[in-house]
Amino acid sequence: MLSFVNFNSMKKNFMVELFLPEEMDIDFMRMIPAHRAYINELINVGSIVTYSISFDRTKGWIIFSAEDAAEVLDIVQQFPIHQFITIEISELFIHDGESFRFPKLNYN
Repeated sequence: MLSFVNFNSMKKNFMVELFLPEEMDIDFMRMIPAHRAYINELINVGSIVTYSISFDRTKGWIIFSAEDAAEVLDIVQQFPIHQFITIEISELFIHDGESFRFPKLNYN
């Protein structure tokens, strides 16, 4: 028997591309521990699915699970580093990867 999902009641995935300052001054650096603590909290409650920062620390990519882009923007505006970054928000149609699959069986 097929069951249908009500897509209107499901949270959507959004990618936030964030642009970090090219030169990180002491004011920015002081905000990093609080920012990381907030990111960890958002990951723990499921608001953030994945969080990545480029090796050169100039860009980041965050996948959010949220009702709409306004909710994502509200969360980003609460980042301790929000005054230092610019962002672009894109709603995703598909976000998939190995980590979203059942664990692979290991036949020892």
